[in-house]
Parts: sequence; C-alpha cells; structure tokens
Amino acid sequence: MVNLIPKSPLNSMEPIKVGSIVLSEITSANMSTIQPFKNKTKTVSKELKKKFNLELPGDGRSSVAKGNTVMWIGMGQYLFVGNKVDNISAAITDQSDAWTVVELVGVGSSDVMDRLCPVDARSMESGDVIRSLLGHMATIVRKTDLGFELMVFRSFSKTLVHEIEGSMKSIAAQNKLKGL
Repeated sequence: MVNLIPKSPLNSMEPIKVGSIVLSEITSANMSTIQPFKNKTKTVSKELKKKFNLELPGDGRSSVAKGNTVMWIGMGQYLFVGNKVDNISAAITDQSDAWTVVELVGVGSSDVMDRLCPVDARSMESGDVIRSLLGHMATIVRKTDLGFELMVFRSFSKTLVHEIEGSMKSIAAQNKLKGL
C-alpha cells in the first residue's frame, strides 16, 4: 500500500532573502470560500462574529481576529483562513489544498510588486485586498503591516517563486548600483 505524505505547495520552502526583502511560504491548515445564501450576508456576518469574533469585511478589505482571517474576494465571495468554518448560512467550499500562500516583506517589497502587479500596491493600506495578476497568474493580494500576502492557485507555486525571486534580485542589483 502506498503511504502518502501531505506536503505544502512549496514543500515547506526555506525563506528566500535578497537584500532586505524576504519571501516565505505560509502554510495554513484550513482555507474555505464562503458564499452567503441569498439575503443572508448580514446573518453570516453575525454568525462569524459569534463564532470567531470577526465579521465579513467590506469590498476590498479583510478582517483578522484570533488567528483567523476573512477576505473579500469578489461580489458575495469571501475567503476564510484559519479555523474550520461550518454551520453558517452560506455555501462553504474547502480550498485548503487549492492555494499557495506566500508572504513578501521588507523594505523594497513594494518595488517587487511594482514590477509584477498592474496595481498601485504602494497605495494599499494594511487589510486591503485585491484580485489582480502577478506576472501572468491570477492572484489575491492582501496588504499586511509588514508587506504583502500573495495567493495563487497551487499549480503556479514554482512559477510564483521564480517570478518574485527574479524581481527581488533585480531590485537588489539596482540598489547596489545606486549605492543603497
């Protein structure tokens, strides 16, 4: 009998540090999409408040409480990361194995985003969420206090790291030439 061993999308990749910028894999046990049933958005928000002390965020925002995060990812769609969510007035789909999540932090992380993402990442505030492209990959971008959390489909894991690492090296080389 085959003994299957669960692995993270990037196989628990060691953090990549180039200059002051660091790229790290974030592993999370549970990720679920939440789509409130018709006319139940307020009810779902109250249910999440009762269970996890957080509510559904407004458009383009996220809410964080006690190790759980819920993000707006589209009209009537939210991504819940953290504890398992169930028994609420919504359609819930397990996404735990579907996404690769990385964190891009450090001075210069906005420079990396400028090269790869057609959105003004510098204007994002902590907690903001957008769906955009990073390179050619559909990406969920969440601004954090330290940088960015980036989510792509699991099948793009290595491409994501390749694109970001290349941009990190380019930024570092340019900074070195400038004497920074």
